[in-house]
Parts: sequence; structure tokens; C-alpha cells
Amino acid sequence: MEKENITKYNIIQPLVLSACLAVGMMVGFKMNDKAEDSLVSTADYPLDSLHKTGRVEELIRFIDSKYIDTINSDVLIDEAVNGLFSKLDPHSLYLSPLEVLDATDQMDGAYNGIGIENYFIDDTVNISKVLPQSPAEKAGLKIFDKIISIDDKMVSGQKMEYSTIREMLRKEEGKVVAVKILRKGKTLEFKITVAEVPVKTVVSALLPDINTAWIRIDRFGSNTYKEFMEEVEKQFGEKKAKHLILDLRDNPGGYLPEATNILCQIFEEKDRLLLFTEGRNSKRNEYKSNGKRFFPIEKVIVLIDENSASASEIIAGAIQDWDRGIIVGRRSYGKGLVQEQYDLNNGGAIRLTVARYFTPSGRSIQRDYTERGKYDEDINDRYQHGDLFHKDSSIVKNGGKYYTQLLKREVSGSGGITPDEFIALPAIYKNPDAFAVKSFLPEFVFKYLASLKSEISNSDDIKMWKVPNEFYDGFKKFLLTQKDEFKDEASIPDLRQFEDEIKNQAGLVLQNPVNGAQVISENDNYIKEAIKLIKTNKKVEDYKE
Repeated sequence: MEKENITKYNIIQPLVLSACLAVGMMVGFKMNDKAEDSLVSTADYPLDSLHKTGRVEELIRFIDSKYIDTINSDVLIDEAVNGLFSKLDPHSLYLSPLEVLDATDQMDGAYNGIGIENYFIDDTVNISKVLPQSPAEKAGLKIFDKIISIDDKMVSGQKMEYSTIREMLRKEEGKVVAVKILRKGKTLEFKITVAEVPVKTVVSALLPDINTAWIRIDRFGSNTYKEFMEEVEKQFGEKKAKHLILDLRDNPGGYLPEATNILCQIFEEKDRLLLFTEGRNSKRNEYKSNGKRFFPIEKVIVLIDENSASASEIIAGAIQDWDRGIIVGRRSYGKGLVQEQYDLNNGGAIRLTVARYFTPSGRSIQRDYTERGKYDEDINDRYQHGDLFHKDSSIVKNGGKYYTQLLKREVSGSGGITPDEFIALPAIYKNPDAFAVKSFLPEFVFKYLASLKSEISNSDDIKMWKVPNEFYDGFKKFLLTQKDEFKDEASIPDLRQFEDEIKNQAGLVLQNPVNGAQVISENDNYIKEAIKLIKTNKKVEDYKE
């Protein structure tokens, strides 16, 4: 496979992997809530080190005062800091003030705004989702509305940066934003009071024919455990659900306490070791179950893939090590390092690795990062090697031998959590161009549904919908406008092979979470396999060789 084609696997990765590096892959982040008076205490350093303190600042001052051209000293400092962190592990990093704000919004569970999700299509903000109970919903905004102006300033067709438009909608709580909307050819005006908008990380659905709750966790933010318990109570209350499908696919991780609290609801026993951490400057720290499970959960199926990392791997690893449930999917990311975040005076922060975490059997999930380039290209290497298509093709062969706590099943010791039941990436993705097709699918499906008059109006209709030829013809024309990816029709795979994914995406656009999950369950190989395992009463001991 030519290298230029291999890199196309990255087409669907940027959002996931950028989240992994900038937000999620940070187990233990904020583990230490003790305020730090100073990031560095000079009393702990030898005299010769003190003479080197401030060397970077001194160099920047010389360059700023003497260099032939005008320079941006902030940019130089950022580059110097990033160069420093490039010599550490892959998950220790510097966050700029803006990155800190974005990470805080994503992880703290709320932001000040009007409560919409959108696509920026044809130089116009198109509303793709109106969050329940949000200011936008209360004001009457709807899916497919186009934002024409904000506070009497035209924003549609003005070639404005999307980030600029976004900031115009994110005022202080209580402020009013005036918005003009184009809806079905008519211009409407709304005045919306900005409020704190919760950012949900957990959704669920009931699969009543198998008495099972499907619960998906997108990341482990500060409110994830609370949200998880709300969904558990909704689905397991009044004995509606008995079993759990825990969907951790594409979950990059997050706060460690949220993950361990969730595990305490899966294990009824008290003092079960869930994980432990150790570091050069920190002694062994054990996390155990508290024995305070509120609802009985019988069978547990955990769904993971190559983008499940950090806190996701803690949960999958504990469940696997204690033979509590069946792990389904593909080998996880392999991130077993603990970070703590330290704020800086400029509003930025550093996220520093302080320890490693280990599963109950004593295995470290962290991949080898001695070769940084190889570490960063791991998923591409796995794709090329066939690891995503074939169960026994894993690149990691020498991870050490470890055994589960109860059944003494052998489990892999490094490179992520290896599932009990393998789910191959669909064969169409053996063609790297298929990833580019998938990356453009959400936008085109949204545009297509926005243009429809009555053919389908909700996710229930999706189940009976046959994707028409006009959709495929229109999608092909759309792809041909993406010159960087598709040079001619010959470079576009057979689009009819994407029918299930098209219907899934259409369901996500039109769904409420319950109906969306029911749509996915009919077309998603992971969900179908989990349902089969529950229906056939598959047991963990069946995976003991």
C-alpha cells in the first residue's frame, strides 16, 4: 500500500485524535486538588540548575531587541515550550490559554451560550441540533435553521471565520443575543437570553426485547458519573433493564474519579481493586470498589475500539481482569499514563505525566513510546498491518503474560485492552479512499435531509427508508468538488456500500437518543454482536482457553 494512500486513514481521525491529545487522554488529570503556590520550588534544585533558570526568557529578550525583523515573542516562547515537551512522553504537554478554555468547556460539563450544534456549510451556520431545555429551544429555534445575522451583523456569506461567529453567540450569562434565521425561505427574528448550557457526555436507550440498557459515554467529564447514574436509574429503575451494553468507542478518557465511580456501580463487592497507580515520585495508590451499588446489573458487555483510551481502558481493564463482563471490539488505544494539570500565570497550563496506572492483574496498558514517530503512527501501522481487520494480526506480540483474577484467563500485558470478541473494521475500509468518503458523509446527509419535503421526518422513518439513487448521484457530485481527496469518479468507491452508514447518520440527524439507538442497533456490527451475546447467554468463562 502506497504511503500517500495509507495516510488517508487519518481522514476520520483528526477530531478524535485531537481530542485525545488536547482534552481526553489524561487519566488522573486534576487528581491533586491541592492548590499549588508555585509550580517550581527552587529549594529542591542544585545550584548549577539555578543558574540556568530564565535562560529561555533571556534568549527571547535578546532576539526581540536585536533581531533584524519583527518577531512575535509569544509565538517563540510557545515553540520553545513545545520543543521541551517533545522530549517527554507523548501525553505531557503545554496548553495555551485558549486551549485551556476549550478543554475546560469540554470537561466541566457546561458553557455559556444558546445551546445549538451546527454545520458551517456554504459560508453559513446551519443548525444541526437544538439541545433540550436550552435557550435556543425555549426561543423556538429548530434543526435546519440557517443563521443569517447576529446582533444585526450579517454573518452568512460574509467569509467570516467560524470561530468568530461562534464567539458572537457565547456572551456572558444573562446577556441577550438577537438572531435572524432563514427557515423554509422565510426570515425570522429571535431574541435569546444566554445561559449556562450543559454539555452531556452520556446517552442511553432501552432495548426492551433483551431487557438491556445501551449506555454510551463520549468522554469522562466532571459530571459524567452523575449523568451515568441518571441514565441507569431511568433504564434500570422499575426493573425495565437487567443487562448493560456500555459503549466506550471513540472515548478518549478524562477524569479518573468519574471512571472509578462508574465501576463501583458495576461491581457489587466492596474493596475490589479497580486499578492502582505508581510513579517515580509517588507511592502506590490503590482504587477500590465501595460496595454501594444502587441497581442490580447482571450481564455486562463493553464496546471498545482503537480510539478508546485512558479512562475507557481503566473501565474495560477492570471488568476484564475480574471476569465481570465481555469486552467486544478492537484493541484499544494503549494509554496508561496519569497526568496532573498545573496552571501557569499566563492563563495556560502544563499537563504533566506523574505516574502509570495498572489494571487489577498488574498489567500496564501503556504502549511503548521510546520511538515517538512510531507511537504517533500506531493506528496507521495497525491499519496497514491488518490489525483492524483480523483478530490475530496484532502488532503487539510481547506484552507479557497476565491472568484474570477469578477464571485465570490469559490477557495481554501492553498495547491496550485486547477484546474477548473481535469486531473487524468493515471490508470496504481496506480501500483507504473509503475513510475520506465517510468524513464527508455527515455534512452531505444533513444537507440532503434539509432539502427533503416529506419523505422522512424522523428517525422511525429511517428504518423503512431505502436510500434513493438521487442521494448517491448527489453525493458523488459533492465528493468530486473535494479536489484534494477525489480527482475523478474512478477514485470514489462504490457509494452503495455505505448504505448502513448513511442510514445511521440520517438517524443521528433526526433522532431523539432512544430512536437513534434503535436505528443503530439494526445496522451497527458492534451493537448487533452485543445483542447476540446477550440473547445466546454467552458467558465470560466461554473465553477461557
